[in-house]
Amino acid sequence: MIQRKIIKAQELVFQSVNRVMNAGRSQNPASPDQEKITRWQFNNLDAKSMPLLLFAREVLQNPRGVGAACPSSRRLSEAVAKMVPNHQGLVIELGAGTGIITEALLKNGLPPEQLLAIEKSSQLSAYLQNRFPQLKIIEGDALHLKDFIGDSQDKIAAIICGLPFRSLPERIVHGIIKQVELLLPEDGLFLQYTYDLMGMKEHLPHHFKRVAHKIVWGNLPPARVNVYQIDKT
Repeated sequence: MIQRKIIKAQELVFQSVNRVMNAGRSQNPASPDQEKITRWQFNNLDAKSMPLLLFAREVLQNPRGVGAACPSSRRLSEAVAKMVPNHQGLVIELGAGTGIITEALLKNGLPPEQLLAIEKSSQLSAYLQNRFPQLKIIEGDALHLKDFIGDSQDKIAAIICGLPFRSLPERIVHGIIKQVELLLPEDGLFLQYTYDLMGMKEHLPHHFKRVAHKIVWGNLPPARVNVYQIDKT
């Protein structure tokens, strides 16, 4: 009985989110196969409502891929941003979502040309493109990160990962970590924020050495930011 009520509540939320997100199509008709958010929708939804609606829709459509019931807080985003070295190379954000961490990085002084955001969701990547027109946003899977970087000679200073390793399939997690290993130099940083407060790193190889960490109690739920360097000796 309780489970049926939960499922019904989820369906109602999903329907409500879809009604709001699809409202613009009646005002600005798009082709039947167009799935990305239209500019009408960006301009006619409250700036604070849009990211929450997008996040809610992603949670309902792909809970394992999101791995969280609530978006990251301002305190968490500021904690992550303060651990990133500015003006020392390219910073890559894996799973940029609605841009909470992205915004904090820019506010902390990271030049836009040194930030690359990767987002797999077409809806979220479209939103990010509209919200941060000065940034390079790539709609794609972190499993193919090396392909996105190509032959770029830019030094990578840090890779920030908000992907839910604990809920993703093991083969996907290992594939993403392999991409990080291939690209990150020995003095580069791998930042991972997680809800595992114990600081376990069962998904990371032993040569990922933790050099710093911080627990953000003001996040919902509380989160831990871990900073690693790769020992390539």
